[in-house]
Amino acid sequence: MARIRKASGVREQDLVARAKSLRASVDPLLPRRTPDCPPERFERLRTELEEVRSASDDAPRLARLARWGEPMARAYAGLLHFALEPTTPVVVAFPVAGGEVSYAPLSRADREVEVAVQQSDDPARLMLGYLDWARKGFHFYATRKALWCTGRASRPPPEFVAERLESLPYRLTDPGGGGQYDCPHLAANEPRPLLEVEWRGAEKTFRVCRRCAKDDRHLLSSLSDGAAIPDPEDEFPVRASANVRCLGGPECVHSEIPELSRPLRKRYVVGRLSDGQLLDAYLAEVRPRIERTPRTTFVAGGVCYGGDLVQFLDALHPTPIERRALEKVFEGHAGYFELDEPAASRALERLWADHAEEIVRTIVPDPDEARRWVDEARASPGRVSEIIKRAHRASSDRELLDTLPRYTRLTREAEWVDRIARQFRTHGEAGAERAIVQSLPREGKERGIAFGFLLALGRGGAHAWQFSPTEKEFGQSLEARAKAVLRAPAAEYHAALDDLLHAAGVADWGTLEPAPARENG
Repeated sequence: MARIRKASGVREQDLVARAKSLRASVDPLLPRRTPDCPPERFERLRTELEEVRSASDDAPRLARLARWGEPMARAYAGLLHFALEPTTPVVVAFPVAGGEVSYAPLSRADREVEVAVQQSDDPARLMLGYLDWARKGFHFYATRKALWCTGRASRPPPEFVAERLESLPYRLTDPGGGGQYDCPHLAANEPRPLLEVEWRGAEKTFRVCRRCAKDDRHLLSSLSDGAAIPDPEDEFPVRASANVRCLGGPECVHSEIPELSRPLRKRYVVGRLSDGQLLDAYLAEVRPRIERTPRTTFVAGGVCYGGDLVQFLDALHPTPIERRALEKVFEGHAGYFELDEPAASRALERLWADHAEEIVRTIVPDPDEARRWVDEARASPGRVSEIIKRAHRASSDRELLDTLPRYTRLTREAEWVDRIARQFRTHGEAGAERAIVQSLPREGKERGIAFGFLLALGRGGAHAWQFSPTEKEFGQSLEARAKAVLRAPAAEYHAALDDLLHAAGVADWGTLEPAPARENG
């Protein structure tokens, strides 16, 4: 709604100054023309404007000219008349794209034409006077320095194109030089949802993906700002796309994703939706249809693999443990499953709430142990992949240690050696070295045996300072037997342990438990 107020003295003086500048020439009221623009209509306008200028000292005649004729000539006559008989005028403000403008109603011309004449030094304001021409087929483009008309041709002047490219709200590039300007992700051919605005007159297309699109940016406005054209929606078509790279074949749900609906497009065109909001609204609009598909469909990172589980899992780059868990959960899966990023950890996190026990059971065979891991994970939520890794390591360690013999009534030395050997099998050389150093007694045969183990691990030199010459000599005599204990297969472990302990002078060191009876299958 327009707002009316009294003009200040500065405003009155400003109008007089503008009138005086236009008494010298009508050129500031006329656009520059490209070769595509026919001159006839503008020559007629110039003639009417010159007629008004010829009466610039005749107040009664200017008053009459302000009431009839071409709108631009009427507004021009009103301004010149005001300069001859200045008064404190009423100023009216009304909204336009990007803010509001004000003018003094000095003639019977429309408000946009009044603004164009009274603020003709601003190309964007001057363009308001030609909106009616644009509705009838003419194209106008306002740069920072001039207003251009291309007639009925939509090709904008190079100056206008350059300014629009400079004002883009995103870092878009056209590496191929073909007129397609893409954000970095689309330029890298990443399959991400995208917004596309075509500029037909300039033969250019601008695309931005959802990751780059902002909730406070409007690509269409950045391109069309300063243009007055017959059909903006035809000149700047707007499209949205889920941009899924579909490998699922012609029957896949992604082969026919609906286009951007007209209501959403309209809300974007009039500025009620930003770039990011439009893409979110579009995806929310099409997603229910996609997710209702009865066909098995796996999607990761914008790539659809149809029902090919093997190819889908390959794209997630899972560890062997993660792959086994995912294969078990997806066994017999039907329907739609999508990940925004191709990562096995993301898939497991999505599935954890409904399939926690099933996932853990694929790596922890013992039901009670599996249940303990699930309960622990739910009590202390964390990354699912890390939970699975820990559960697998614990289960694997248990399975590995279960292959070794069990003993009762072990002597102190035998218990120490057996513990170090088991630590080596579950935690490797570093774990065994750490266990040796942390459990090293102050005296006893274990010290010489310990040095033998350190030599077997190749770490004797690093810890030699902790041992006496006698202990080191004793350990050197046991190095080969210590290495045999560490490296022996499960079936040979008892013999290697017995050989080491006897060589160390430890007799009757323990009792071997009978192996548990195997159930007949």
